[in-house]
Amino acid sequence: MSKSLLDLSNVTDLALHAEAIAAVQRVAIPLGITPLIVGAFARDLHLQYAHNIEAARQTEDIDIALQVKDWATFQRLRDMLIETKRFGPKDGVVHRLVYRGETLALPIDIVPFGAVEGADRMIHWPPTGEEVMDVFGFQEAYAAAMTVSLPGPLDIKVVSLAGLFALKLIAWTARHYSAPRKDAHDLSLIARHYLDAGNAERLMSDHAEWLNEENFDYNRAGARLLGRDIAAMMSGAARQRFVELLDAQTDPNSALQLPNDMNRYEPQFALESLQQVRIGLLELER
Repeated sequence: MSKSLLDLSNVTDLALHAEAIAAVQRVAIPLGITPLIVGAFARDLHLQYAHNIEAARQTEDIDIALQVKDWATFQRLRDMLIETKRFGPKDGVVHRLVYRGETLALPIDIVPFGAVEGADRMIHWPPTGEEVMDVFGFQEAYAAAMTVSLPGPLDIKVVSLAGLFALKLIAWTARHYSAPRKDAHDLSLIARHYLDAGNAERLMSDHAEWLNEENFDYNRAGARLLGRDIAAMMSGAARQRFVELLDAQTDPNSALQLPNDMNRYEPQFALESLQQVRIGLLELER
């Protein structure tokens, strides 16, 4: 899994997104922060814009992860963004802003991680610390991110597709009761199309022996390769956490909630995809 350059600089539909991200970078980089694009916009860059794979559930907002040294730095960055007059608060939520473009407004979520995390890899939002967010996987995704070129031209750091799957799995675990299909839809989409999203050649060059295995299936092979790529991003302890999450959701004696959320019409297909991701995760340990 390489940290490659994805050139989307000629995609005019991305001009407003590039404008908003550039405005964030102009404030963040002098503070020693390189923004990381995560969430559904990262999904769309990888699937829709790079490989013409329809996401079905398109997004109009941008999720930006920020590796910060302390809460004061995060607050300073937020204040400086608002001071540019291009950004304003939204919905009374500290990490939610709106970028005011020349013709359209664009919601922006800024999520801190890094030194502000606790030992449990959670962040506790000031001032009370009562609101928490699980940011497990953000540091690993940041280290394995790739560069994408947008109109401008503008080079940005974007979570890899494998890193996005890992973050979406954590997000589903945290909020599947309140938004049961939001993250599950993306998990299903990534697992189903992982080979089609620029990884088919790797199947032939690196894992050609899989084609000779009994009951070989193209989509399941993609999910297996996805698991390997996630494992390559993670330390042993972090990898184990993902294995345990998948164990819980692929146990035949459980409710199989994640497979059902991923594909209510074909939960067995989703279950088999998750099982293959788990196999890939474990194979790299051998």
